Amino acid sequence: MAKPYPILPASVLDDLHSLNCTLSAYQLMVESAIRRFCSSDTPSDFETFLMGLDNLFQPILEGYQSIESQAQSFRDMGVVGVCALDPDRAEFD
Repeated sequence: MAKPYPILPASVLDDLHSLNCTLSAYQLMVESAIRRFCSSDTPSDFETFLMGLDNLFQPILEGYQSIESQAQSFRDMGVVGVCALDPDRAEFD
């Protein structure tokens, strides 16, 4: 059975692209920092580094939470759609 999903304005979905790019950059930064830590000594002020990572990640998390909140608002208003493939028209490779 198909599940109803909220129909969102494009303006809400536009934010996803920038959030995904920001999240990707954050991931690369964290991975390179971990590689550096593994190949050399951990910085003496590691707690400050972790707090900085948290401060950098917070706006990304809040952006995703905002989109989720907007999606929930549209779902609560009943603005939902159901997408299903017509088995007679579906083409599979």
